[in-house]
Amino acid sequence: MKWFNFKQRRKRVLLAGTAGIILLLCAYQLTADNQPPLTAAELQLVGQWSAEPGVPTRIFKPDRKFTTSTGQFAGHWRIDEGELIVTVWQPYEFPRSLSVASLSLSLDSIQRSRIQETYQFKIEFSDSGQQHIVNHPVDKAHPDGKWLWTRKTE
Repeated sequence: MKWFNFKQRRKRVLLAGTAGIILLLCAYQLTADNQPPLTAAELQLVGQWSAEPGVPTRIFKPDRKFTTSTGQFAGHWRIDEGELIVTVWQPYEFPRSLSVASLSLSLDSIQRSRIQETYQFKIEFSDSGQQHIVNHPVDKAHPDGKWLWTRKTE
């Protein structure tokens, strides 16, 4: 009788262990970053870009994350059929002090960090890969509707 009881316990332990391993594998698969490799155009975009001196730069990271040099925006990016697609939001700001104004600004940043905006630009790279042009609505600064960005090198 005891031998039979031992076999049942062993089966239960094996079943529970197998179920646990399957659950862990499923959780890993769902939370892992399974991005496809960067395309040739995306590899060209990785780096820090500036439209003109003194203007905050845009930083395109190899894991397809996006940020600005001032930290004002964060997000993610991709290039699909010659179009740069950038989704951005304003990151959460921790309070800098315990003052009412600082706490209020921090609470406001929670609201702003939930608002995402997506921008699409047609993108063209120069032959050297050190510049790219994105389409932009026509205005005084961009009368031809093109915005020239240059790779920032340290």
